[in-house]
Amino acid sequence: MQKKALRKRLWKNKIFYLFVLPALLIITIFKYYPFLTSIYQSGFRWNGANVHMFIGLENYKELMGDKAFWTSIFNIIKICIGTIVINLTFPFLAAEVVTNLKGARKQNFFKMGFIVPMVVPGMVVTLLWKWILAGDYGVLNMLLRAIGLESLTKPWLATSSTALWAILAINFPWIAGLPFLLYLAGKQSISGDLYEAAELEGAGTLQKIRYIDLPLLSSQRKLVVTYMLIQAFQMFDQPFVLTSGGPGMSTLTPALHIYQRAFNYNQFGYSAAIGVVLFLVVVCVTIVNQKLLKESENMG
Repeated sequence: MQKKALRKRLWKNKIFYLFVLPALLIITIFKYYPFLTSIYQSGFRWNGANVHMFIGLENYKELMGDKAFWTSIFNIIKICIGTIVINLTFPFLAAEVVTNLKGARKQNFFKMGFIVPMVVPGMVVTLLWKWILAGDYGVLNMLLRAIGLESLTKPWLATSSTALWAILAINFPWIAGLPFLLYLAGKQSISGDLYEAAELEGAGTLQKIRYIDLPLLSSQRKLVVTYMLIQAFQMFDQPFVLTSGGPGMSTLTPALHIYQRAFNYNQFGYSAAIGVVLFLVVVCVTIVNQKLLKESENMG
C-alpha cells in the first residue's frame, strides 16, 4: 500500500519534476560531470592531447612539495580574512544607513543606487580598477600627486607588498553586492515593534544595532561568511587580469595556479589534482566555519 501511495504521489507531482529536470541536467553536465572527470584525470600524467599515462597518486605527492601551491594557499587565506572583514562591516553599515533613512523615497533611491552596480560585469569593474591602480598614469597616483602626497605614489599592482591588498581594494567602498542585499532583507524582516519598544526604553541607534540587529542578523552573517569564503577560494579573474599572479607569486591564487599548470605547462592531470585538493579544502573550511558560527550563536 505504501509503495502504491508513493507511486501515486510521484505521478501526481510529475509536472513539478519536469520543471526541475532541465536545471538538474544543466548542473549535472556542467558541474558534476566535470568534477568527477577531474577526480579521474588527477590519477594520470595528461597533457591534454597525446600523453595519458596512469600514475596513481604521484600528482598528489608532487603537489605536497609544490611551493607555488602553498604560496597560493597562504595568499588565499589573507584574501579570505580581508574579504570576510570587509563584507561583515561595510555592507552591514550601508544596510543600517538605508533602513534608518526617513522617508520611503530616500530609502528606495539609495537601495537602487547600491543594487544597480551589481549588474555591471565583473570584468568591466576589474579593468576600471586596473586603470585606477596603474603606476604612472593611474588615477590613484595622479590624485595623490594633486594633493601633495607624491611620496606615497607607487606601482600598486607591480609591488609585492601592495599587489594583493590592491586587488582586495577593488569594489571600494565594498557596499554593493549580495551581502548588502542579505543584510537589507534581514533588516526589513525584523518587526518594527521591537524598535518601538527599544525607543520607549530610551535606546538610541547604537543600542538598537547592538541589542536588536546584531543578534537577529546572525543567520545573514553566517551566509555572508560562507559565501565569501567560497568566493575567495575561487578567485581567478582579478589576479589573472591585473597581475597574472605576480609580481613573483605575491598574488597567485589556487584557481590561477590550476589555470597556469594546465594551459601554460600542459599539465592537465596535475591541475586536476590541484582542483580536487582545493575542493576538499573548501568543504573542510565551510564545515568548520558552519560549526564555529553555530557554537558562537549558541553561546550568544
